[in-house]
Amino acid sequence: MKKIIFYLLIIIFCQNAFSQNDWENPEMFQQNREKARATFHPYSNTKNALDNYIENENFVKCLNGKWKFSFTDHSDKGIPDFEKTGFDDSNWDEIPVPGNWELYGYGYPNYTNIEYPFEKNPPFIKDTQNSVGSYITYFTVDENWLNREVYIQLGSVKSGYYLWINGIKVGYNQDSKLPAEFNITPYVKKGKNKLAVKVFKFTDGSYLEDQDFWRLSGIQRDVFLYARSKTHISDFFSKALLDTNYENGVFTLETKIRNASTKKVSNLKLQYQVLDAQGKEVLSNESLFSIKASSIHKLSFSGDITKVNAWSAENPYLYTLVLNLKDSKGNTMEATSIKIGFRTTEIKGGQLLVNGKPILLKGVNRHEHNQYHGHVVNEENMVADIKMMKLNNINAVRTSHYPNDPLWYKLCDQYGLYIYDEANVESHGMGYKPSETLANKPEWKAAHVERILNMVKRDKNHPSIIIWSMGNEAGDGPNFLAGYKAILELDKSRPIHYERAERMSDITEQHTDIIGEMYRSIEDVAKWVGTDAERPFIWCEYSHAMGNSSGNFKEYWDLVRGNRQIQGGFIWDWMDQGITKYSENGTKFWAYGGHFEPEGIHHDDNFCFNGLVNPDLTPHPGLFEVKKVYQDIHFKDLKISEGTITVFNEHFFSNLDNYLVNWELMENGKAIQSGTFNPTGISPQTEKIVNLGIKNFNPEKGNEYFLSIYALQGKETELIPFGHEVASEQFSLQTSDLQFINPMALGKLQVEDGQDGIVVKGGNFIINVSKKTGAITSYKLNHYELMNNPLTPTFWRAPTDNDFGNKMQVRAVVWKEAMNNAMLESINHNIVSTSELTINTTLKLPTVEGTIDMVYSIYGNGEIKVDYTFKSSKADLPEIPRIGVVFRMPKEFDNLKYYGRGPWENYIDRNTAAFISIYQSKVADQYVVYGRPQENGHKTDTRWLSLTNQFGMGFTVKAHNTPIEFNALHHGAEDFDEGKKKSLRTPIDVKKRDFVEVHLDHKMMGVGGDDSWGAKPHAPYMYYANTVYQYSFSMVPKM
Repeated sequence: MKKIIFYLLIIIFCQNAFSQNDWENPEMFQQNREKARATFHPYSNTKNALDNYIENENFVKCLNGKWKFSFTDHSDKGIPDFEKTGFDDSNWDEIPVPGNWELYGYGYPNYTNIEYPFEKNPPFIKDTQNSVGSYITYFTVDENWLNREVYIQLGSVKSGYYLWINGIKVGYNQDSKLPAEFNITPYVKKGKNKLAVKVFKFTDGSYLEDQDFWRLSGIQRDVFLYARSKTHISDFFSKALLDTNYENGVFTLETKIRNASTKKVSNLKLQYQVLDAQGKEVLSNESLFSIKASSIHKLSFSGDITKVNAWSAENPYLYTLVLNLKDSKGNTMEATSIKIGFRTTEIKGGQLLVNGKPILLKGVNRHEHNQYHGHVVNEENMVADIKMMKLNNINAVRTSHYPNDPLWYKLCDQYGLYIYDEANVESHGMGYKPSETLANKPEWKAAHVERILNMVKRDKNHPSIIIWSMGNEAGDGPNFLAGYKAILELDKSRPIHYERAERMSDITEQHTDIIGEMYRSIEDVAKWVGTDAERPFIWCEYSHAMGNSSGNFKEYWDLVRGNRQIQGGFIWDWMDQGITKYSENGTKFWAYGGHFEPEGIHHDDNFCFNGLVNPDLTPHPGLFEVKKVYQDIHFKDLKISEGTITVFNEHFFSNLDNYLVNWELMENGKAIQSGTFNPTGISPQTEKIVNLGIKNFNPEKGNEYFLSIYALQGKETELIPFGHEVASEQFSLQTSDLQFINPMALGKLQVEDGQDGIVVKGGNFIINVSKKTGAITSYKLNHYELMNNPLTPTFWRAPTDNDFGNKMQVRAVVWKEAMNNAMLESINHNIVSTSELTINTTLKLPTVEGTIDMVYSIYGNGEIKVDYTFKSSKADLPEIPRIGVVFRMPKEFDNLKYYGRGPWENYIDRNTAAFISIYQSKVADQYVVYGRPQENGHKTDTRWLSLTNQFGMGFTVKAHNTPIEFNALHHGAEDFDEGKKKSLRTPIDVKKRDFVEVHLDHKMMGVGGDDSWGAKPHAPYMYYANTVYQYSFSMVPKM
């Protein structure tokens, strides 16, 4: 009986094994797919190859457009027989290809970071959690295609799919971020042909595609048909390197020629040319050969170019490589061309070198994202991204976390960006422990290696790619060691990176050439220095830019510039991944996780809003700080008495001859002298002392002086206009002590000491101070009320995303509530003279065991001087978000002018790019619209500010002794405060109010920026109740 049961179990097991779905089998990721190859288009002649416009080629068809489409929400409920030629699709919908079907009403977009969007049970996917999109389109094959090899290439399909031609199954594929090519020669016919594709939203491959992004599905890149000669160029690897002196080009070319016919082909010729940017031939060769039937023939070439123009992100010089395959009569069988760049990338002496120089990577992580089309991006989007990056001193991109559209690399080659090319491998949701990670499971080894290696095979000819990255957040184990070794077998000309390598693993053998631990603190990285002499440190992710963030960015680069082995990093990340949605009344907003998903479906809220820019590329204020810190031109050692300054060129390959420098000498915020010079003769990585030409500078006591200096683009490029500011610096020459100047006797005061308050009257003003709260409750100027709300202390700001991440909204709530139980302990007034009165108030704050002393000195001209003192005796209080006062003015007082840091929003840990000057704007312009509403619009180091109406009436606020900080918005702080939990709010939930809320702060803590899930602002930018806080300012009426 036991034997019978045993054999039955074997039979059942075998049946299950043999009936396993392809899309639930980690060792089945392709059927009948061609081997991966480099990106190039085949052409029928060299002219077309050089033009490289597929629209001019008769043997290439693009199948993009409207396709027939049917959607089923369960993978076991597909449309039967839809692939057959007689199937009636007349009632089917149409959908754009490329396109993500969720954005056209099929299913829903789902944003999740780590947690899989399906039940975790690898390699299986529940039918009820998996949907299927069925596609049909038709194409015409001309007769002259029938004697050629016909291939179809699908650039990217999420997640796995089968395809049929004329009802016959062609193959199957996974890996949603690399192209798959199928030979469909046996299946096509002259005239009309049917292409059917069945796409699964999830497959076992989805366990390796757990990236932090929107989970969107469908055919999302271009679809091409190629009709190629029976003998054609199958693949080639162009290695364009530099010699050991980094002066001459060392060129090797490895080619594969395929003969798909059943006959041997003789007397073929393969020619190659390398043309410079002017089209002049600088290298060429050819080889005669014969090739056996149904085989691959390999040919290799090599050559040198003396004094080659090397490629770098600073000078992206490109040559053109042309390949021409000819038959025995000299006729072109196939030709192609690509752009190549000569450059070397290597690890030497513990540094990453490009062309022998230890470059600095001033990078960002970039997802492929379009606010309307999801993961479908076009050339216009890509160029716009690159332009915005170049305008803001960004020189490097990590393709997080998958290979990008091939066009991206071509554009990065052309415009100059350094690229970390990353494989489509992330299994974050599985965990990192050896017992959990798929990197440690033998049945997943082939899938890991295939994805890694196919990326290298496709992208190997791009000079912009300086590093291969094997994936992201996928644990570690033998599968990554195998991937590392597989890359080296194919390409030893680039270093390899994997962030999790050699961590939480039994694998001790090196399999990353760069240490790149994400979000490692500045302090820890400083300690790392000197522990690994062979490898550099480059953050693959750092400075998490979620919402109002990017604080303490300068500190990262102080460390980078002070240590030769620390060579930069990649900010997380470039763009908020917002998807355009419209409210019921038609108002547009950018949706995030939770705005599409049905109730009960996991999502990760607005954690996809981590960008330096909005989805439409408008910048967050943090980008200005990044631009400043990333700049390549630096000014230092200003000697104002001699009128000289030192200019340092941080470029590695470019001098500064194509720049202009403007400077301004500022007195109390206004320019009193200015000048311009050309920073010529400053070679890369050198500096030069320049005479500014300042004349007769004699600073007056009591005035404040700054020198502001700006480097401008002096020669227009395709992306950067003439006059664009590329670098800047501001030097303080003499500060003002901001002493209070008594306005003296400018009018008599009348004081009425009533039961409820103290009323102070002057020639044209009336001021009320409450005896219940101690607050100034009213200020009437010429009978016009300037205050909608009392002037009251406040300790709270609307939590930023970083605040939510470190639980500040819970931990520090005592400060939000500190004023709720405030009690007026005392109030008294003292008539100093007929034109001066002081009112002394003391507030008791029981919840924090603190007191606030507010002294109001009121003068005959209507000026109120406020002296604020706060102290607390309670131990172990959390950090104080802000220390200041708040009041409201009528909405018409919306003309803002101030002398302080600007013009953009800035905070104590993010203000090096905001120079001190006089700025003027409308209050409405102070509102910074973050995708999730939060604290915004702050200004630091303010000497004075004024808020006036159209007639010039209002207040001027003057800081005394030390500058103040402020916000002025048509919103209350509570409008941006969601409480203790986020609630899917967007800017359309924030309505413009009928007032101007003014915060006059002594301090506001920094915004932080290390990460958004626990890190606080750095210690110098935090404030605690262990000290006494005092500041003073005056409110001066304006007529």
